[in-house]
Amino acid sequence: MPPTVVVLTALSLEFQAVRRHLSHVREVEHPQGTLFDVGRVPGLAWQVALVEIGDGNTGAAALTERAIAFFEPAAVFFVGVAGSLREDIALGDVVVASKVYLHHGGKEGDDGFRARPRAWEPRHDVEQRVRRAVREDPRVHFKPLVAGDVVLNSRTSPLAELIERSYNDAVAIDMESAGMAQAAHLNDIPVLAVRGISDFADGGKAVTDAKGSQPVAARNAASVALRLLRTLPLPRTRPEPADPPHTPAVVVASPPAEGPHDTAEWRGGAVVAVDGEKCLLHDGPDDLLAETASSDHSVVRRQALAHVLPAPGRASRFVWLRQVLALYDGPQAEAALRALSDEHGLLRRLGRGRDVVHYGRRGGTATLALEWPLSRRSGTPCETLAALMGDGSEPLDAWRSHHALRGLVSACGILSRLHEKGLTHRALQPTALVLDDDGRLLLRDLGLAATAPVPGEAPGPYQAPEQGLGRRGRAGGAGAATDVYRIGALVHRLLSGAPPVPGMPSALRRAGEPLPVPAVETVEAALSPDPRVRPDLRGLTAALRILSDGLAGLAREEQ
Repeated sequence: MPPTVVVLTALSLEFQAVRRHLSHVREVEHPQGTLFDVGRVPGLAWQVALVEIGDGNTGAAALTERAIAFFEPAAVFFVGVAGSLREDIALGDVVVASKVYLHHGGKEGDDGFRARPRAWEPRHDVEQRVRRAVREDPRVHFKPLVAGDVVLNSRTSPLAELIERSYNDAVAIDMESAGMAQAAHLNDIPVLAVRGISDFADGGKAVTDAKGSQPVAARNAASVALRLLRTLPLPRTRPEPADPPHTPAVVVASPPAEGPHDTAEWRGGAVVAVDGEKCLLHDGPDDLLAETASSDHSVVRRQALAHVLPAPGRASRFVWLRQVLALYDGPQAEAALRALSDEHGLLRRLGRGRDVVHYGRRGGTATLALEWPLSRRSGTPCETLAALMGDGSEPLDAWRSHHALRGLVSACGILSRLHEKGLTHRALQPTALVLDDDGRLLLRDLGLAATAPVPGEAPGPYQAPEQGLGRRGRAGGAGAATDVYRIGALVHRLLSGAPPVPGMPSALRRAGEPLPVPAVETVEAALSPDPRVRPDLRGLTAALRILSDGLAGLAREEQ
């Protein structure tokens, strides 16, 4: 995932001024309903998450905290309009806050009001880059501003006198920057307020607004913010937090005394000691227990279905345990560690935070543990689609095929949510789908959603042509159509007994099973070597419903 900058705006015209600079924009909804436009700025590594929050420091603080928890951004900007407090700061000029004051703090006594100023400043490396970026522009001012929950439209009011007396280096005033700055400070996130001047806070606001000063000021502020974004330092590695105050069921394994890494092999029946808890690794087919090394041998990736051995009085539980071991520094090691962290963030943004038993990192070891569903009937871990398919010697009967297709429909719903956020799984296969007691097929994890496509990824009989190596493989072409192909390949396996063979005719149309021809044709189109002619996920899902209903009818006739 690219690093993210959250950009907050108060007014619609401020939002639109920033929005016009973004491309490939998609809507992302926070679980509590806040809507973000997430897009890219051409030529930049950054992803921008843009939101309109309304005015006031209280709302700015709350929604900044929400955005930080949701996106885990590298920086937060507030872009909007402000009132000038100095004659030499003209309409249309832009103020980038070198300091943000909150003007409401103080003590009121018989001798009057005494200010107790609070202020926030940009991080030093950010401050240095801002100074360099605006040094040659006489209409951009790197100066302090003051913020509060009052619209100032007078130079002689008590508030104006207070600001002149206690915050006399401030050159502009707004209503949100202090709330944003406080929330970002609490999360150790770099922050900048970028404000275009739309009035002089002198009683003439209505006149300047009527002349169109606000749209001009907002456009200028947005342009300066984008200029600063081009100079912003890429994220620094943040220190890992200390051990959490609670004891999760699964935590990162402590390094052994004799070396920096736990290199003991993961195998079925082994008990992995993880900070006081014990996890029994299950032996499983295919990749349900796997350990692989990167091509440069800098990374070991492990994954296993594990039973968290319960302490007395605690319920039994199972987890899907994945671990990345960076044996030494290198690009592949850093990418693997970052991908696991990004997947953890994606799960939270997709509303699946409750599935995460634990995520943590110590040094070069990162672990992500996800809840594995239990069968209510047996108390054992639910089986994967691979168990339902059997050994592949023959296709499933009509009734089991009906249930499997119905489960795939539910899986398509989860994939659709992933696609709406511009992400793709790209690693669907029978062991990647877990069949629960309600007949739903659940994703055990997010596959390759947190990584960029690479040639040869997710090899095997369900690999889409664009994922392959060599001339036919086009990693840059892997996307939503890749998931459509892999779903189609699973359907082919369910109905014919074997995955599709590239370059060979489909084996879906078997004699003796009068399945709806249009639905079969849709699945066959999903297996096209050309991603451009495949149906979209919605069309494939509709075809799966038709096939499932048809198979249910066949099963009843057979009975």
